[in-house]
Amino acid sequence: MEESKKILIVEDEAIHAMYLKILLKNSGYDITGTEGTGEGAIASVEQNQPDLALMDITLRNSIDGLEVANILRKKYIFPIIFISGYDDDDTLSRIETISNTWKLTKPIEDTTLTDLIREIFDDSVKVTD
Repeated sequence: MEESKKILIVEDEAIHAMYLKILLKNSGYDITGTEGTGEGAIASVEQNQPDLALMDITLRNSIDGLEVANILRKKYIFPIIFISGYDDDDTLSRIETISNTWKLTKPIEDTTLTDLIREIFDDSVKVTD
């Protein structure tokens, strides 16, 4: 049996984090953690590297989700899906500079998120002889 994919949720609004956790667990994914700060997200990845991270852009401290992603990219290459209400040109151009990322604008439909995650994981499967 294939091992469940691990997802980290980085979201500073507790109700959104809880909702995402329930949605993803019901979709068959393991949750490595839910973090509301950039420092917490970095520490969580150091302890238990996820296969994918959902990242809010605005977090509860001085470091935002884009900065967290840039720090993580120095060591890790797992996919990151930014989920945010921000879709201004500055934010979008900052996202474009970070490899292996996607952006969804809040509010999002459950199936939009779960379909994107499934597509990312399906595309990352490598066929070997």
